[in-house]
Amino acid sequence: MSGFKAVSKAAARRQIVEDPRIEKIANALLVLHTQQEYIDEISTLWQSAQEKFLTIGRYLIQARDMLHHGEFQAMVESRLPFGVQVAYQLRMVAEAIDSGRLPSDQMPGSYATIYQLTTLKPDELDLARQRNLLRPDVKRTEVAAFKRELRRLAQSVPTCDRTGSLRQELQKLQTKAQRIALRISEIEAELEAAREA
Repeated sequence: MSGFKAVSKAAARRQIVEDPRIEKIANALLVLHTQQEYIDEISTLWQSAQEKFLTIGRYLIQARDMLHHGEFQAMVESRLPFGVQVAYQLRMVAEAIDSGRLPSDQMPGSYATIYQLTTLKPDELDLARQRNLLRPDVKRTEVAAFKRELRRLAQSVPTCDRTGSLRQELQKLQTKAQRIALRISEIEAELEAAREA
């Protein structure tokens, strides 16, 4: 016997993170002397924080997919250190980046700003790219101004153009609803087969 107790990766990670000695070392304030040293250290910490937000979003997606019906919502509503809205935004950011819809290397440091980009339709996202709004230093105010401009333009579009775009959106949603209904049927059949086994 080696004397080591087998633990899961998650338990090992929690032990490392929760060990107060390691946390004190990781969060110890260094004595820095130059502007560049401050820039480097703050940038490193900021990058680490942003990576953690992305990881949290991925865990939320995993939890939503793995937990029994109702467990995920209850967990988000009462057991996490943030609310439903933040959980939703973190999930949407992780999904957009992991799917390649938003390029991770061009994203700003704020998950809230990235979330605003996830709310754009594909053609709006293309326009945002053309206007150089997909960049690491983009500010939330810039994205908000862009979205206001899009709304103003949409309101000024003649009714016939708006009707056409609504028909296209309806068609896409109907196709998506059919895929979802099919998947629901597949899951229900699997669950029924599992109950009978």
